[in-house]
Amino acid sequence: MSFNPLDKTLAPLLRRTLDAYSKRHTAVAENIANVETKNYQPLKVNFERDLQRAMQKNRPIGKTSDSRHIVIGQQKKSIEGQVQATEGKVNIEQEMAALAQNQIKFEFVARMLRGGYDSIKTSIRGRLT
Repeated sequence: MSFNPLDKTLAPLLRRTLDAYSKRHTAVAENIANVETKNYQPLKVNFERDLQRAMQKNRPIGKTSDSRHIVIGQQKKSIEGQVQATEGKVNIEQEMAALAQNQIKFEFVARMLRGGYDSIKTSIRGRLT
């Protein structure tokens, strides 16, 4: 996926994605910290479905100027990352794997965002550093 630094929707989308990955990191860290806690319900953060919906660009989006208008398409690209308690016990191996996978995804999105801003900086300076 290429990142156009002048795209007004992708940069905020990437920032909200980083926020969701950060929230997931916190939830997994809590699960690991409470691995021995009796009756602890593991936490899970799901936001991939919201991310997929927000990334669809071919979807028509209607603008409403009156509360009686019918909403067409998705009005706001939101990626919240809902924290939910799940049933079962904490599996330390699964949590450590989830933590590593989450870190890799966070780094990828952060590098994409940084690359876009580096492109803007290069354009302003007019030379490569």
